[in-house]
Amino acid sequence: MKVVEKRMKAQTNVFGKIVKRYDIPLDAIDDLNEKYEQHKETLESFGPRLAGRMDSELRFTNFLHEAKVSKHIVDCMNDYIETLEKVGLFVGNKELEILNCWINDMKELEYNPPHTHHDNTGYSTVMFLKVPEFINDVKDPHKFKDGQLGFTDVNGSNCSWFEPEVGHFYIFKASHQHFVMPFKVKNKGDIRRSMSFNFIQKIV
Repeated sequence: MKVVEKRMKAQTNVFGKIVKRYDIPLDAIDDLNEKYEQHKETLESFGPRLAGRMDSELRFTNFLHEAKVSKHIVDCMNDYIETLEKVGLFVGNKELEILNCWINDMKELEYNPPHTHHDNTGYSTVMFLKVPEFINDVKDPHKFKDGQLGFTDVNGSNCSWFEPEVGHFYIFKASHQHFVMPFKVKNKGDIRRSMSFNFIQKIV
């Protein structure tokens, strides 16, 4: 089930668990990309803690507050929690704490296998910062899933696919299994850049 909300640019997807997609202003995305490029050479690899089959997974936690996108992120996090609260899936303290944040530069044929985040506690996110032009060279259109973000349903028997688009920001339960398909690009060297972080209810 898909619900489009008019109060803010958001789309709610319900298939056993709730995934919300927000539209982040592109000027904030540009600023985030610029901040990342400024710090990229000094960032530590976060790869040893992640499932992704890719070379560049860099920890960005300490610099997230510098980016314009941080205000939009907080607004979206609060909206997501309000959505859960309305349907009885969230109770207690609504102060939220961002844990580790990282940025992935995914190259052609790299991918992220089915996985969950942070021992299945709290909430997770995916924000698309750069999206290359994919090669669609399959004969049967229904088979084209290259580069898409997938979420399994509550029974694990089916999945829902979302095509990456710059500025799209997804929030979901950390226990919600998700994955990213490999892809081929029209322009060699182009990358698919995304940012993710986990957040939890702050302990008071």
